Amino acid sequence: MPANPPAAITLAYSRTVGLVAVAHGEQYKWAHTALEQAGFTKRNDGAYSTPGPDIRTAAVKLLSLAHRHRTTVAVSQRPFLGDVADRIAELLPGTWTAQVEIYSHPVWQGDLLPWLWDRGELVRTVEDQRVPYAAKLTSDTGVELLLAHRGEDPRLGYLVGALASHQEFDNSYDNPYAPTGIALPSRPGQAAKAITDTFLPAYHQALHARRLDAVVTALDELRAEYDAVTAIWESGRSSDGTLLNGDEVATANRAFTVRAWRAFHPVLTHAPGLLQQCAAAVSERSADADIVAQLSETLAGSQAALDAWRHRRHPGSAQPWRLRPPAEVRTQLGLQAVPAIETWLGARDAFVRIARSAVPGSPAQPPGNGPAPSAQLAVPSPSRPPGPRR
Repeated sequence: MPANPPAAITLAYSRTVGLVAVAHGEQYKWAHTALEQAGFTKRNDGAYSTPGPDIRTAAVKLLSLAHRHRTTVAVSQRPFLGDVADRIAELLPGTWTAQVEIYSHPVWQGDLLPWLWDRGELVRTVEDQRVPYAAKLTSDTGVELLLAHRGEDPRLGYLVGALASHQEFDNSYDNPYAPTGIALPSRPGQAAKAITDTFLPAYHQALHARRLDAVVTALDELRAEYDAVTAIWESGRSSDGTLLNGDEVATANRAFTVRAWRAFHPVLTHAPGLLQQCAAAVSERSADADIVAQLSETLAGSQAALDAWRHRRHPGSAQPWRLRPPAEVRTQLGLQAVPAIETWLGARDAFVRIARSAVPGSPAQPPGNGPAPSAQLAVPSPSRPPGPRR
């Protein structure tokens, strides 16, 4: 990232509030002091606005105070980004809101990278250039986008990319499934059309692919664990053929439930969105619709376990969960999830086929030449129940 002044103020004109000032730099508090002494008012988003309608007088006063506080002042040739974001949000399909985000300290800009789910120009800009502020566009369906200036020249327009859900993904930096952000025209109407027609379809397809990969990876890990513990229960022997006593079998069962909970967590997290898409895609095919409905039901039955785990990790959660050892909690939650795990393992191949044909914005793939799959899931049924269910 190129060197920047220790304290700086960027001014931009807003039709609704007049002159808007954004303070930034490693010593951004110097700029805050100059703005406050000049009579600027701090906004909820962290920017400052002029105290009255006389913009010229406010700017002249600010210039003098900024120099005193070793702060540079630059006037943007663009309209205030918040106004542009508000207008774009009004024109996007559905219900959207816009919120300006201020990254006064360069470190704050770096903190944005784990949540920026992009592999285009936007992520390179955040990596390599100073971005003092941007705007977040949020839909009522949970989609979050980041809107930023594209360089200094207003004719270059804007950049937009995706922000990954904090609830669903831990880190999205350099994720292979990330959609490619796009450059937008300067006019909000044209920008909204580009987001609607080009970026959002690509975003939804990328999200579908990322969720499916996470669920399939988890199911394949669960299959290996499930088969191993089932073999122990049926034979009473470890994987190397050693005969196990009752305590050793119980220990293997407990270890399985801990690992099963960890492995099943991605299914509980990512599968609901996939199933919603699948349900819409198979509405006229009763066999597949029954499979989707049954998988959805099993997830709903495991929701209590997922909520308990989230509450335990939250500082304000109920004390009984927080006081129990983590391994004990994972064992209990794993036991609760075993029935759902069995259902999902039995439906793994059918689910993958349905999900791959339900990619958002793509026509459903025609059914194969073979018979339609049965609505009854092929749940594993060993001769004796696996140990963790005891």
